[in-house]
Amino acid sequence: MNIISLHKLKPLLLMGLFLFFSSCSKQGKLIHLKGRTMGTTYNVKYYDGPVKLKPAEISKLIDKKLEDVNRQMSTYIRSSQISFFNSQDRQGWVKIDSDFLKVLDYSLELAKKTEGAFDPTIGPLVNLWGFGPEGKRKVPSKEQIEGALLKVGYDKVELKKSSSEVRKLKPGVYLDLSASAKGYGVDAVVELLKKNKARDMMVEIGGEVRTAGKKKEGSWKIGISTPDPKNLGSDIQKILILKDLAVATSGNYRNFFKEDGKKYSHTIDFRTGKPVGDSLASVSVLSKEGCMQADALATAFMAMGREKALKYAKEHAIAALFIFQDPSQKALKFVNKETEAFKNLFSIKTQKGK
Repeated sequence: MNIISLHKLKPLLLMGLFLFFSSCSKQGKLIHLKGRTMGTTYNVKYYDGPVKLKPAEISKLIDKKLEDVNRQMSTYIRSSQISFFNSQDRQGWVKIDSDFLKVLDYSLELAKKTEGAFDPTIGPLVNLWGFGPEGKRKVPSKEQIEGALLKVGYDKVELKKSSSEVRKLKPGVYLDLSASAKGYGVDAVVELLKKNKARDMMVEIGGEVRTAGKKKEGSWKIGISTPDPKNLGSDIQKILILKDLAVATSGNYRNFFKEDGKKYSHTIDFRTGKPVGDSLASVSVLSKEGCMQADALATAFMAMGREKALKYAKEHAIAALFIFQDPSQKALKFVNKETEAFKNLFSIKTQKGK
């Protein structure tokens, strides 16, 4: 057995304390930047120790990057690349930039994997129900729904990655990447910060979050709201402890309208052309790959409905938290259902922040 004498132990303890405090000091000051993008707000927090640029300079870079993402993929901007594509009935090739290419490529792949539950061509139906950039929120006629369904289908779009071009294979096809572009924006800001040497950060756009590293006090903590439209933000259903993870939540409790006493959500079922009607209130997906993946999968799960979504998440080992209404209760009550992959990310040790 090796024995360390007391006079040797004290210097070792002091050295350990020095290393601990010096590593903390390298994090520097916590910088908090705020702004607006994609019709919502963003919050960026990072420690500036390793970062050479000033916060004002980083802020300008973030705004420029997010403006560029919007310029490519916002259906609310008439001059954007996606708006140009949507406005063209011709079936020729349209040149797109790299961000647009990445998001569309991923979206089309996920559409194939989910058999259309997630579909970037769902735009005609989204607009028909009034959840797009134009149109009034009202229940459309059966004929209108059937007409819009003819324009929907991920197989009606062809992407040529080698030349960064896209074309529609049928007139009237309309792309809507809102279910993945916001998550991509989060990823783009994270990569921008990493490029500028930041190591510990939290980036949030409209509730979609990605973290890297940790806070001085420990891990980043993100709250998942109870999906009750009457008490939005007042109750927390779950607190997640995140380290190098992204989380995105999709739900039907914020964006909806009522007609004749019936509620219609913004998540459209590609099979019926109508808003989904399911006890599933919200889904939060965690991903090590990035926020775009989490964002798109959360939307896909809401469109699938509770049973199919749980099955898909289990088969593909996806970390997800499902919150649904308990039909056995007269009063509004929500129940959590976590996948095994989700539970494995939040073991007892992780919950204690060790």
